[in-house]
Amino acid sequence: MKSTRDILFRYLPIRISRAVNMLPEDIFERLTEIRLRKNMPISVLANGENLTLDENGRLCPMHSAIQASDGEIKECIMRLTEGSRYTCDEFISQGFIPLAEGGRAGVCGRRDGKNGFAEISSVAIRLHRFIPHAAMPLMCEFASNGIRGTLVCSPPAMGKTTFLKSAAYMLSSGTHLAPKRVCIADERCEIAPGIARGLCDILSGMPKAPAITMLTRTMSPEIIICDEISASECEAVIEAQSTGVCLIASAHCNGISSLLKRGRMKELVYSGIFPLCVTLGEGYAATVCETEAFL
Repeated sequence: MKSTRDILFRYLPIRISRAVNMLPEDIFERLTEIRLRKNMPISVLANGENLTLDENGRLCPMHSAIQASDGEIKECIMRLTEGSRYTCDEFISQGFIPLAEGGRAGVCGRRDGKNGFAEISSVAIRLHRFIPHAAMPLMCEFASNGIRGTLVCSPPAMGKTTFLKSAAYMLSSGTHLAPKRVCIADERCEIAPGIARGLCDILSGMPKAPAITMLTRTMSPEIIICDEISASECEAVIEAQSTGVCLIASAHCNGISSLLKRGRMKELVYSGIFPLCVTLGEGYAATVCETEAFL
């Protein structure tokens, strides 16, 4: 898997890449996002903290921070799409560009009225790391009490995708448990890159609801893994679960308690599809608990 520095040099204009590369090492190693805004300060996200930097990579107040020019935003988009933006139009219309190494670049700006962008003025490059044993607490729970549906909960940018990558790798490769048939519904092409692709069956670039249904019907999975489940996927999730397939998914929330306030997500929790809940903290720390404790 490519290093963070390789990714920076591949996708960022050289002036910006140089500045980010000169960040203090302890901050650089914790980077999860780099955000460019046209003619506005560049910011980075490290352990949930938004930071601004100058051209020499020194942390500084916003008024002194390095800014991305219009030309640098365009260059970044050209690099992200490998010089062929039209091949990524379907993804861009949904507000992101997938990265070959895993992760994605979110984009926003002025829409053109045709589900596309007339101008892109902000780019947020999300960096996902492959930490093979990040999901070990969940594997220990599975080894003790059997594999059960699991919902991974945390606010954005706290490591949900990193955790799911690890779970996919450990379950499919037989690390700590006998190897399982694992399918990944990878709508945004974020989970599969960076892990041993031959270990899992991957359906990428397709909305999660039909992807879950298709994988269930055609690939006889024991486990399906997907990212960022929402209310619109509830029906497909419930249908998959009725076939005996175990689902491991993530959701943007502070925990199960907050999901119980959100319409169909509440229905999903009460359905019993996710007997286990994983909450994530800083440094990819994972806590596994029984969902029924919150009901």
